[in-house]
Amino acid sequence: MVRLKNPALFAALAGVVLGTACTGHRGPRGFEPVQFEAAPSTVPGDPFPNWPIPPDEAEALMKGPQYDVRVMKRTAAGTSGAVKIELDFEEIDRTIAFKGKIVPPDLGGYNNSPRKEIAAYALQKLFLDPEDYVVPTTLVRCPPFEVYTRHMGWTDPQVVGAECILVMAALWLENVTVPQAVYDRDRFVRDPVYARYLADFNLLTYLIEHKDGRDGNILVSKDDARRQVFAIDNGISFQPGPVQNYFVPNWHVLRVAALRKQSVERLRALSRQELDSLLVAQQLEDDGKGNYRDAEPGPPLEPDKGLAERDGVVQFGLTRGEVDDVWKRIQKLLGRVDDGEIPLF
Repeated sequence: MVRLKNPALFAALAGVVLGTACTGHRGPRGFEPVQFEAAPSTVPGDPFPNWPIPPDEAEALMKGPQYDVRVMKRTAAGTSGAVKIELDFEEIDRTIAFKGKIVPPDLGGYNNSPRKEIAAYALQKLFLDPEDYVVPTTLVRCPPFEVYTRHMGWTDPQVVGAECILVMAALWLENVTVPQAVYDRDRFVRDPVYARYLADFNLLTYLIEHKDGRDGNILVSKDDARRQVFAIDNGISFQPGPVQNYFVPNWHVLRVAALRKQSVERLRALSRQELDSLLVAQQLEDDGKGNYRDAEPGPPLEPDKGLAERDGVVQFGLTRGEVDDVWKRIQKLLGRVDDGEIPLF
């Protein structure tokens, strides 16, 4: 029998090896070809069956000042202090639910990174139509200090002098579930609707380098005939290198057998200037009374940090290096497509 001098170290290394095996590179080359020429340009029925309201409408409402916080309470699941928030919007006479996370005092953390969540939402808008969005509408809001403390208890504002608490809010999806398996390879090659949604999901997770594929971070529609796939937690992303969840299959690589032509060609038409919009994916400004509200993004105040808080302005976005990496991944992808390694449908 071989006696291990350091069993704990062996266990840790074994976990890394097994995790690497689960997350190693896989791509379309050598996969069975899809049995259809194209995905349907539109899918019959309600284009937003899993959204309480369409994502672009939700964004417009969230950026407006006219809403009341009806409910704010901790969720039963999650590892980073998630809360469920219900907002009353007088404009549409409806209450809409969101998943919220209080923004850390330094405006971001390892597994609570609002800037990366917002950037993932913003990036998909550059090449997907709203009905094909993979990431729920995600923005930072700043409910009044007294509103937050009334529902959740006392806490300090993240910005000195602010009369509100920064909270990241993501639209709460409906009629979705945690899948037993995200990818059915046999179904993908024969079902164009299934392939459409899964291909767009994998394309986005590849671009953002999504490295946390644990249960609950990926959801699918309960309607199996229209099995749209969503990435609802994207905090561990936009970071090349070894940092990842090693014990689950991750989606920072291309796993599907082919990609949707429409999505790839929209990426091809994307300019670097358009991609640079991710340097400031959201900007908030003090209204003069300590309330931070949405404002038109300006030039990045800290382009090498992705975060900035200065003179009544708060910015969330990617660093210049992270945007460079996304651009490189797009160009690498297009090269593989042009070389015939990645088929399109």
